[in-house]
Amino acid sequence: MSCLSQGGPADASLQLEALGRLGRPPGACRASAWGDAAGRKALAALSQCLEEAKMKRREFLQVSLASGVPAVVPSPSGAAAGASGGAPDESERETIIAGVRLALDNSIYPSLRERAYPGHFTIVAGGKAYGAETTWPGLDSWQMAGAYLLLGKHREMLDYFDFVQASQRPCSDRDAFYARGNVPFAIFPAEKPFKNLEHSFLRGLRYPADVYTYRPRVRLGQPEHSGMGARKWIGLFTHWQEIANPLSVLAPICFVLTGQEIFAATQSDTWLAEKMPALEAAGRYLLTRITSNRLLSGSGFYVESPPRNQWDGVTQCYGIYAFRQLAALAASLGKRDGAAAWNRHADALQARFLEVFWRDGHFAEYVHPEHGLVDSHGLADVNWAAIGLDVATDGQIKRLWPALTAQPMFWRGGMPTHLVTRPLTYRRWELSEPVPIEYNSWTNDVAAMGRVWYLEVLACQRMRDDQRLRQSVLKVCQRGQKDGGFWYERYHAGEGNTVQPGGAYGYCEYAAILVRAVLGNLAAFPECRSFAPAGSRL
Repeated sequence: MSCLSQGGPADASLQLEALGRLGRPPGACRASAWGDAAGRKALAALSQCLEEAKMKRREFLQVSLASGVPAVVPSPSGAAAGASGGAPDESERETIIAGVRLALDNSIYPSLRERAYPGHFTIVAGGKAYGAETTWPGLDSWQMAGAYLLLGKHREMLDYFDFVQASQRPCSDRDAFYARGNVPFAIFPAEKPFKNLEHSFLRGLRYPADVYTYRPRVRLGQPEHSGMGARKWIGLFTHWQEIANPLSVLAPICFVLTGQEIFAATQSDTWLAEKMPALEAAGRYLLTRITSNRLLSGSGFYVESPPRNQWDGVTQCYGIYAFRQLAALAASLGKRDGAAAWNRHADALQARFLEVFWRDGHFAEYVHPEHGLVDSHGLADVNWAAIGLDVATDGQIKRLWPALTAQPMFWRGGMPTHLVTRPLTYRRWELSEPVPIEYNSWTNDVAAMGRVWYLEVLACQRMRDDQRLRQSVLKVCQRGQKDGGFWYERYHAGEGNTVQPGGAYGYCEYAAILVRAVLGNLAAFPECRSFAPAGSRL
């Protein structure tokens, strides 16, 4: 995810503490909080019955399809085509089945630990890095939440969403980055004090001002080992690069997208009505981040090195997409005026993005506050985002898609999908601002990463390009098998047509996107139907 475990702050023990690696799993606090086991189960059963009694199934998937929601809706593809264009051969099918099984058995299922609180999962298999009790409400957790929903883990994701909602900024603050509705991109246990923050990757943490208390609600099916007592937590809203402040709109956007995917999976009007105020608060916070140039600020949406200071093209596309989802959610509750308002916000940002970023048959990368439009690193991930998140026009796609699919450097070293096609062209002014931290991985995110591959997956879905989708899935599966059943966080460009693995080993991003790509498109991957949960409509 971020650099929070790279190099560490000046006080190494603080870094371990901040990441929750020294924190013990919660003890047997459930009995003291909720009575004996029998009473607890009765309360949970009653709660579940009341909730289910209020559920009303809607045709929400049709609303989602109309607004472009490919994350949990299967692709309407025809007969599956193999990676080579013809019918898939047995070897290809076996490789994909084996890759998905590795993703599930080694990464996805073991990470759903539910010890810190019900619904908690780690972003590295077994919690070996980035904190055994830490939560990352931005990209990592949203990507994994979608995979868990496809696997039928609805109760778990309801619990996870409750935890993240508790961290949401409840009131206005003089600092715009802490405005009402904002969501932190990292949440740490806060029972122990944080020290020496200024010289650490947690220098943006407001301790103790942002400490809050969370006690989970009871739901049927929660494991006995989950921590149910009240605990102190703290959210991180500001990046260690405090001027550019990348990742600063990542979590509120992902909060909206997680809520949409939960509703699409559960179709619970009761749940949505309860959560809609929090979802719209996140949307209103995003509106405050639209600056005088009519673009959504926040620098890199999911990259920090380089930070893409200040208006990332991917940020624009995800912002438009989030506004569209809020419109669809409002419409599903019969709130026509609210839906129209969110669609107007989406339309305005989309029009401005197309006006500023479309250049010579492709989309530029980002807008810098001093150097203007940056478009000097070949084709960038923004192009996949514009297609996959339904932002580009049909005419633009007609020109753009052949150029994207003909560019081999997006799959350099056989690994989908690289951030840009010319990774060695970043200039010094594009890198980090001066910070009081020892750090030299200025282009750490210029690599193949699961987050970029996900945008390509969405683009393939929109283009109905099952052949390319299968090709990318096959390559990811092959890499996971080559690397011992896990994936690395990043794959940096090496010499020639090679990559060098980097970051956390066992990072769950590629595994989660693999599950999304396959179980979200079973028409293209019929050999993997056995992985879908029993009774699933996938």
